[in-house]
Amino acid sequence: MEHTKLIVILLCSLILLETEIECKKYNYDFDLNELQCTGNKTYEKVVLSGYRPMFSSDNKRDYSDILHKKLYTLQDFLDNRAPYVTVGMDPKLNIPYGRSICIPELNIHFRRNIKLQVRDTHEDLTGGGYRRVDICVRTQADSFDDIVNLLEASVVF
Repeated sequence: MEHTKLIVILLCSLILLETEIECKKYNYDFDLNELQCTGNKTYEKVVLSGYRPMFSSDNKRDYSDILHKKLYTLQDFLDNRAPYVTVGMDPKLNIPYGRSICIPELNIHFRRNIKLQVRDTHEDLTGGGYRRVDICVRTQADSFDDIVNLLEASVVF
């Protein structure tokens, strides 16, 4: 009986060791340079905030972007259910619809390149200039997440 227990313990140890070694063949390390943003202009000290679609509303603008197209949330993008994340910025900037932007802090936090597109705006964003970005999130709880409520992020155009 003692030998059987010892053999089981040894086998379990070998399985754990094998699993540990097997995991090393997958590269879980990432190069921070791969997560950096490229672009012509960087804005510092940008305030990020989360907003969410209000599907229960009778007003279509509460659950669609400025062209009445579907809002894509950060969580949908992370779940591979969306091609990009909808973000809103100051309407006075006249940023072309669908313009890609990059926020390196999000890339680093999620360890992948988060594709963001400016497809929305709101009167609350007016006057915020390049110093304010609203990120579309799935739920009210998601809107309280610290990563989408950063006070000093960077935005790269």
